[in-house]
Amino acid sequence: MDTLRLPAKMEHLDRFRSYVLDKAAHWGLDDDLLFKIELALEELIVNVIHYAYAEHDHGEVEVGCSLVNDSILHLCIQDWGKPFDPLARPDPDTTQGINERGVGGLGIHLVRRMADQVTYQREQGCNILNLYFQIPKECLLPIEN
Repeated sequence: MDTLRLPAKMEHLDRFRSYVLDKAAHWGLDDDLLFKIELALEELIVNVIHYAYAEHDHGEVEVGCSLVNDSILHLCIQDWGKPFDPLARPDPDTTQGINERGVGGLGIHLVRRMADQVTYQREQGCNILNLYFQIPKECLLPIEN
């Protein structure tokens, strides 16, 4: 899997976004699926930037993107910050109003709804979050040579 690894700073968010969306567009994905991928990617990268590392740490984030069997986009986001399994959090109660609901959790809830599968693992000091997006045949645009 091809990856892009940069310091976990907001100034690099656009590079991560371009890296993934350029690949996905090259594979011919339609705008609706590109929007879901972009939204999930941005939510997760911003969370790493804001929460994975102590304020003065110079941590990094690595994003990988690949096409599996021409039918699944695999997105992998890794950081070497403090251990955090976003999937361990319960889904927020979206029936409650914003003021009644606890803070946090809505972003990962959104990511779970956008991706077809999300997995987390912690290996050798690394948080690894894998997202899988099933690509319906109608979402594949004809690829021009």
